[in-house]
Amino acid sequence: MRLAALLRRLTDAGLLPASSAGTARQVGPGGLEAFPDEVLDIDVDHLTDDSREIGPGGLFVAIRGHEADGHRFIEQAVENGAAAVLCEALPDGVSDDAASAVVAGDRAAFVRSPDTRAALAEAAAAFYGDPSHELKLVGVTGTNGKTTTAYLVRHVLRALGETTALIGTVETDLGAGVTESTLTTPGPVQLQDMLRTAAGNGCTAGAMEVSSHALDQQRTRATRFAAGVFTNLTPEHLDYHGTIDAYRAAKKRLFDALPAGGVALYNADDLAGEEVVRDTPARKISFGERGDVRLHVRENRLDGLRLALDGADARAFRLVGRFNAYNLAAAYAAARAMGYEQGETLDALAEAPPVPGRFEQVRFPATDGEGASESRVVIVDYAHTPDALENVLRAIGEVRAERCSQEQGAVWCVFGCGGDRDRAKRPRMGRLAEQLADRVVVTSDNPRTENPAAIIDEIRAGLEHPEDALFIEDRRAAIREVARRSTGGDVILIAGKGHETYQIIGAEKRSFDDRKEAKKSFGRPPFGDDT
Repeated sequence: MRLAALLRRLTDAGLLPASSAGTARQVGPGGLEAFPDEVLDIDVDHLTDDSREIGPGGLFVAIRGHEADGHRFIEQAVENGAAAVLCEALPDGVSDDAASAVVAGDRAAFVRSPDTRAALAEAAAAFYGDPSHELKLVGVTGTNGKTTTAYLVRHVLRALGETTALIGTVETDLGAGVTESTLTTPGPVQLQDMLRTAAGNGCTAGAMEVSSHALDQQRTRATRFAAGVFTNLTPEHLDYHGTIDAYRAAKKRLFDALPAGGVALYNADDLAGEEVVRDTPARKISFGERGDVRLHVRENRLDGLRLALDGADARAFRLVGRFNAYNLAAAYAAARAMGYEQGETLDALAEAPPVPGRFEQVRFPATDGEGASESRVVIVDYAHTPDALENVLRAIGEVRAERCSQEQGAVWCVFGCGGDRDRAKRPRMGRLAEQLADRVVVTSDNPRTENPAAIIDEIRAGLEHPEDALFIEDRRAAIREVARRSTGGDVILIAGKGHETYQIIGAEKRSFDDRKEAKKSFGRPPFGDDT
């Protein structure tokens, strides 16, 4: 792609002021005047904000990040062969003509923009030919429920005949197989590349998780969504956003950017619901107990929900917990908004399987003779926020009487809190676990660069009776201890990591999977193989 086309896109987006310097030349309707010919004719064959990925013919975009400033790596990018550099400030040694947005340097062209984050997103979309315009793309945002709702949307649309891509926390599916995800929402270049791949593989629709970080960093700018879904909002990522207002404002960006022909779907029972869709130009549809799409939970059992949606007769779904009733309602509303009939949508939803690491259940024999007829149920869930932990524990509490026929059945909660993240939630999660579980086991999550013992101490501060809890820093040892102590009829929640197959200690990612550890610990002889 010629650099002229990218410059036109940036000018049309208000991200590149026209220049009066250089050789006089008009470039199409974008109004790029007087940019040097040698700059306009540059052929760009890749673009990136990572100087290590740049090569000859590439456009390097310097981003001022939270941990590093890409402007420090401009020289490295040029040495690696960058044909052009998009930046907010010119590096030392490059002639600074304040009147010019484009400077033809000795080794590379330099393009100045007041906002290179936004410019990168626009340039990436243009470079890959705006692939989101070829897909019925549903973006899902909110504190909790993004992954499950996106999975449900993908499942329903596929069942209804759409070849549907998935981009999210657990996995990515672009129409040619499933791969493990690294970020909830990829960076703008990777995102547009993925959407182009999905469209090229014949996908007609897509379900995508959209994180608050991605919205704040404008990763999804220039991505057109046919529908946006808001699940809920509770305090989270305040270490990044600073305040709940800033966090809510980031979520709101998804809906502000929807096209007039799009649909904004929101949780009517969440206090932030109406606020995040307030200024959207899209059509608004709410869901919930008070929503346009009404939900009524009839039964809540460990084998699934019995739920009435949108005036239809109640039917069984395979997901567990009232919080999942909202995820089901959101996916239903998305499919209905895209033109599918009620009956076929409900039929498809009823067949949707649970999501990996979200209330994922495994049953094991009891360890004592008296309760040998009662299995123990281990539930692995990604719940790592106070609201998510409360939702899962309340769901277990609601089904506990139905599941446990003997009084000795107890609810165990094994959890920790991530390091280098919001510290304020730690005592709150400890307090919730103590209130809603019978036995609390505090352990490590992903401590990252923090001292695991210090994180555990902050969780301990929220417990009214810490003497009744277990504090075991090693997560594997904590799971094994619960396996040793639990009895027939017990329900054990292992919370915080869900689908993750690693634990981050320091800067190292170590292999660790709660599901595998549970199977090893709870299935130890004489009940299973000790492998």
